[in-house]
Amino acid sequence: MYSVNEKIHYGGSGVCVIQEIASMRFGRTRERYYVLKPVYQNSSVIYVPVDNPELVAKMRPVLSREEVDSLIEGMPGIPTAWEDDPQLRKASFDALLRSHECRSLIVIIKTLNAHKERRQADGKTLHVADETYLREAQRLLYDEFAGALNIQPAQVHAYIQSKLGQPA
Repeated sequence: MYSVNEKIHYGGSGVCVIQEIASMRFGRTRERYYVLKPVYQNSSVIYVPVDNPELVAKMRPVLSREEVDSLIEGMPGIPTAWEDDPQLRKASFDALLRSHECRSLIVIIKTLNAHKERRQADGKTLHVADETYLREAQRLLYDEFAGALNIQPAQVHAYIQSKLGQPA
């Protein structure tokens, strides 16, 4: 069971703080809910029924600073997963995003950044769908890292670059 004021990661919503655990009535029944406030999205509130194992399974503790640093140190060794067929690539990236695992998000980011560099060398840009996957993977990863490091998501890229000894 999670506690009030605990920082957690919730599915595609990213890092949230548990504002309260409240008994509420939605419809005919009264249930207990985790009331989650996304840290980096000011306008939304998420209600997760405490007794719904499928939804509670989407909640997990935010990584620690040590876990973030370890992931960053391992980034050079994480393989890319380019798929030429757009439909297979979409299915692969969808599955990686749905896993909500930082390592999977890194695979997407590394894969699409490498492809982006190749496209730029040919004077081209990323396809819109690939650009969308890249932005979503970065948003989720940077939110998680920012939550663990107590910095803003906009500062995460520079933090990663400095840890890898690369210019920002």
